[in-house]
Amino acid sequence: MPILGQNIDDWSIRAQLKTRIEAECGAVDEVLDYELCFYDVQHASVIGLDRSLFAAARLDNLLSCYVGIEALLAADGETTALMVCNDHEEVGSLSAVGANGPLLTRVLEQLEPDPARYRAMIEASFMISCDNAHGIHPNFSDRHDDNHGPLLNAGPVIKINSNQRYATNSLTAGYFRTLAQRCGVPVQSFVVRTDMGCGSTIGPITAGETGIKTLDVGVPTFAMHSIRELAGCADIDYLQTVLTHYFSRYQASDVQG
Repeated sequence: MPILGQNIDDWSIRAQLKTRIEAECGAVDEVLDYELCFYDVQHASVIGLDRSLFAAARLDNLLSCYVGIEALLAADGETTALMVCNDHEEVGSLSAVGANGPLLTRVLEQLEPDPARYRAMIEASFMISCDNAHGIHPNFSDRHDDNHGPLLNAGPVIKINSNQRYATNSLTAGYFRTLAQRCGVPVQSFVVRTDMGCGSTIGPITAGETGIKTLDVGVPTFAMHSIRELAGCADIDYLQTVLTHYFSRYQASDVQG
């Protein structure tokens, strides 16, 4: 629980908010409504004896959004590419702007309004769903299967789950491994322990909504969902390198069933 102070005369959130707004923006007559969240305001830091670790708030999943945007900007523009950053992933994705909403499908339908050509476009498409993966935390190493424990700074992680909590299959994983090999980037895999529940991503949701071949991959991190998360600096570069190649060189013929 957050600590806001001690011995405050008026604990009314509306009154406190009105006071803050007036101090920063000028007088207001009334606060009609509000959406408030607490979040860490410390700057991100590169840490470690060899400065190989990156600590920041909300790495899950602002890190993937940043890497994806940088990769798209660095691409050569020769291949048609689209990036979508959805809100509300952590609360189920069912909203107007969530992955379980109509946003992506409507954009794709605007790009190709002809139904037959739209279906052909979907069939020729490939989606990489990027969301951070759980690295082996030294305090909780027993939570991982011995053969599937991602290490920081050892490459992006392909996430696999037979219950479709992740959208990866052998076809989409094989394609990503091929991309990584072409770029000289190492790749890891993650499968949750069979006696533990598995989280999910927007990958299965979007794949189910659109019918596009999908892979789930992400940068391994420590302390996911904590106020301060930790990732490897090299993994950020690794993932950006592969995504830039993907945005520049994707060909439907490269992914064969």
